[in-house]
Amino acid sequence: MTSKTNIDIAVAVGNYLNLYFGQNQGVRLGESAVVSCKAHAKMPEKKLKGQIKVLANRDAGKTYLDYVDADQVVHIDLFHQPGYLDPVNIAKAIFNNLDSYILEKDPQLKFAEDEKFKILINYANQIYIANKHGAGTLYELYQNNVKPLTDEEEGHDHIHILARLKKEEYYIVYLIATAVEEIILTSNINLAKVRNILHGNEKQQEESFAGYIKLPWKNFRGKDAAALPDKENVNQLVMKLAEKFGGVDEIEEFMECYSTNIFKRKGMEQQKKKWGDVEHYVEQLKELDLIKDTPFGRVVTNKGLKLKNYVINNKCELETEIRRNIRKAPSGGSSRFQKLGKKDSQVSKVEFTNRNKTINNPETFRGDLAVPETVIQAKKNAFLRGENCLTIQRQDLHHYKKKSYVPIDVCLLIDASGSMAGDKRQAACYLAEHLLLTGKEKVAVVTFQERESRIVVPFTRNHKLLSQGLSTIWPAGLTPLADGIMTAVKHIENSKVRNPLLVLITDGIPNAPLWTVDAKTDALIAAGHIAENNTRFICIGVESNKFYMEKLSDKADGALYLVDDLNKDNLINIVRHEKKAMFNAM
Repeated sequence: MTSKTNIDIAVAVGNYLNLYFGQNQGVRLGESAVVSCKAHAKMPEKKLKGQIKVLANRDAGKTYLDYVDADQVVHIDLFHQPGYLDPVNIAKAIFNNLDSYILEKDPQLKFAEDEKFKILINYANQIYIANKHGAGTLYELYQNNVKPLTDEEEGHDHIHILARLKKEEYYIVYLIATAVEEIILTSNINLAKVRNILHGNEKQQEESFAGYIKLPWKNFRGKDAAALPDKENVNQLVMKLAEKFGGVDEIEEFMECYSTNIFKRKGMEQQKKKWGDVEHYVEQLKELDLIKDTPFGRVVTNKGLKLKNYVINNKCELETEIRRNIRKAPSGGSSRFQKLGKKDSQVSKVEFTNRNKTINNPETFRGDLAVPETVIQAKKNAFLRGENCLTIQRQDLHHYKKKSYVPIDVCLLIDASGSMAGDKRQAACYLAEHLLLTGKEKVAVVTFQERESRIVVPFTRNHKLLSQGLSTIWPAGLTPLADGIMTAVKHIENSKVRNPLLVLITDGIPNAPLWTVDAKTDALIAAGHIAENNTRFICIGVESNKFYMEKLSDKADGALYLVDDLNKDNLINIVRHEKKAMFNAM
């Protein structure tokens, strides 16, 4: 094989990987290698022998190396039959293959050993190798520095490789795979055939916070402890609960579900409607001895009552910390969505005076006079002009710069039908709070369920009012989308809002009519009123309802965003993307 052919193959493989990775997919190289930017799961051999599942919702860099950003690491798994493979020999094979390729690509480096060595060392520190006989970076293994494989790490029945590569460096995957396959075969070990690759999601493992949160109160001789609670640990627990349930009021509401007062208790099904699956959190609170099992069901313990009182007595401080967490934007790396349709509408901007910057340009003087800067300039110029007294002339004038921004008031139209219960409901509520706490504009929330819609929160900048309204959302029943759209449109018309953005969040299609007996047709008619009202509109929906939602968005002269999952990161990133598009249209 000529050097030219070898280079062409590597580049072709790199382009091939770039195409599939961009579509969130993994690929099979040869018969035994699976490559993606995601984590991999081996299917049960008894049922699906030789099938590997690429977990589309688990980024390889985040899963294995605790990276913050997604799509930074390429994950390569090479499967083989049982046998001894020295990780040092694997590392040397990859290193030598990289060395040969670099010289083939640039023969001049033969006379610049230092430069070539720098390139090799850079790659050697970016490639991590693991199998059941040891693990380490390519650089470490090449120097015989082998670390034992831990129980949590991959590589017990295959060679597990993580390479931090840029898109233009994906050709290196070919060099790694061919080197490893060659060392396997020369070790008299057969390759294990990968028959098929499946793509899917894996439910994320819930965090076991009971293992590291230490609550300070204890019982001494059968009596309650008098020691003051350790604020740091208790606040940590409250923040964990707030991630699931929302604000302080909703944490109190959740704990009331396990009150000894039967009239305040809510069953597990009711809890699931509002907060989703809470069983994991109940188990964690049981481990912390805050909830216990009794013949009459689960109830809050004395320690649980102390936690509840702590939450009530420190409500202001805890709410401040919760708001700080809500303001944090998602990393955005793993969030993927597809946008269909586009609306180019004019937006109005607001100008305000920037007191931190001034301009000294008599030809373009406008706005507020910057008096201190003007006097200082006049004093300097008067001295240069040889004047005995201070005079202010046109060339001395300073004025403050103007800044502008596009105010965007957002109305969230949230599907509160039965299918939106639990985590989807929580994600939509989180989006509302995030928008209010991270912007200067107003936020409104309209919901639709059963056979009617209601304004849960009118346009407001008050976070407390928003939280109180969101806590009243209990998903159930049908999907009266037409009624929801009309309520939202009328509320926007009757409110003094600027550049309104109507955001529909739904996982279904309408099944409760408004004017006729056809719920879908009614919703399309209602969507026409959005376009007539000149309101910018986006719909966030799921792939299964693509065709109808696309018709609805077209009728509203808006855009459709399709997602795999209505989680909070997806929702926040989509609305941020749309607001940025509105700003760029200025």
